[in-house]
Amino acid sequence: MKLSDPSEGLSGSPLEQLSLPEDSLDGHRRFWQEAAAIDSVRAIADQETPETFEVSGRSEAARVWETLPDGGAVVLEIGCGTGRVLQHLAGRYRQVHGVDISSEMVRQGRRRLAHLANVHFQEGNGYDLEPFADDSMDLVFSFIALQHMPKTVAYNYLVETRRVLRQGGLFLFQVPNLLDDDQFAQFNHFTQPWFVEHPYPMHFWTPPEVVQLLSHAGLSIEALGEEMVVLARKTDTPGPVAQQLQQSMRSELAGLTSSGRIAELERRVARLPELERQLDRFRRHPLIRVALAARRAIRRGRR
Repeated sequence: MKLSDPSEGLSGSPLEQLSLPEDSLDGHRRFWQEAAAIDSVRAIADQETPETFEVSGRSEAARVWETLPDGGAVVLEIGCGTGRVLQHLAGRYRQVHGVDISSEMVRQGRRRLAHLANVHFQEGNGYDLEPFADDSMDLVFSFIALQHMPKTVAYNYLVETRRVLRQGGLFLFQVPNLLDDDQFAQFNHFTQPWFVEHPYPMHFWTPPEVVQLLSHAGLSIEALGEEMVVLARKTDTPGPVAQQLQQSMRSELAGLTSSGRIAELERRVARLPELERQLDRFRRHPLIRVALAARRAIRRGRR
């Protein structure tokens, strides 16, 4: 693709005219401020209309409730927007909190859900969870929000999530999986020339990255599906799924550096040109093998 090639598949909507002014907290804040002012509904859930938006968060809310069916719990959403999901949790939990980088999103959310006394909106700084005390939450969740942050910032939210969770508390979130064909098609959409001049804050993940970052943040993985819906827990003792994932990653990485395996492949490569290309891809893309190992570990953990 050349920079001069036309971009296809763009709707020409006002939201698509926006671009990230700079890759800083202030740049991200300004982007989402403008997006909320132009069309907060489509900025939060692109396929929704104002009518369908009101019920569009029910499935995510049901997933949260299924994860923690405790009416006395206190829950927090990172990247809450105007409360698309929060409104469906108000009748289920004792307290429902939401934090968002955009003051305009927060303003609209407070107005929309003013009738729900146990729903609380908080404007955040886009980096941490400072407004919330240590060990104050039973569950933290985030849908289609972490993907809009640089991974360094998203990682800090993982660290902050552990801080605000009570011992044994749960973290439920979803990010797009780069190794999934449908999600890769979305990734490929953002490679078009248009987005060079109009950068959009969108980041895709792989399962090994999720495992690595959660592990270093001190959160133990309990479930990781192909759709990259992830459930983790604040605990000092990693569960069996987390242990299997970490062991599989270490095993695969050790195998990649094994001189015996490389030597055997090199001997076969000398005879077959096609295997030479496979070896080259093997050397340059080890994360693919790690990802497959993670999937195997997850499946073993479900048995």
